[in-house]
Amino acid sequence: MSVLNDLQKWYASNCDGEWQEDNGVEIGTLDNPGWSVAIDLNETNLEGKEFRPVENHLSEDSWIVCRVEENRFRGYGDPSRLEEILGIFIDWAKSQNDDWLRPPPPMSEEELQKYEDEQLFASLADEVESEPCRHEGCSRNRIWNSVMCREHHFEMVTKRPAPKRAV
Repeated sequence: MSVLNDLQKWYASNCDGEWQEDNGVEIGTLDNPGWSVAIDLNETNLEGKEFRPVENHLSEDSWIVCRVEENRFRGYGDPSRLEEILGIFIDWAKSQNDDWLRPPPPMSEEELQKYEDEQLFASLADEVESEPCRHEGCSRNRIWNSVMCREHHFEMVTKRPAPKRAV
């Protein structure tokens, strides 16, 4: 099976009516010259999987670099390396799952609520220095556009406990 055919199958397996609206595969060129590949891993069965970076600089004209950053596979290489970059991605994808084309199961209602709560909480504005939260007994500062701190503002708006902050 060809690398391009496998990439097409992987992409199609993740297209569910929503994923492809914000995610996808980008192949471009570089001015040094070379290739650039970016493949979104969000909401795929590769999200969060470990990838060992590949870096091989044989000469100024022969090089390749592949890594995963911010939930994206990123590959770069000289003009002769596009197929190799795609092959590194496909080999990694196949090594991570028995059924490498199966998309992840949909989130449960609880998982979806947790995800949405975390997104909302993270989007709340920064604290205003030296202006305390007006919730009784709170020692944190209020956030912009509120008289409450981030946690109390979230709880007031959603009527649910604020998500736990990562330490």
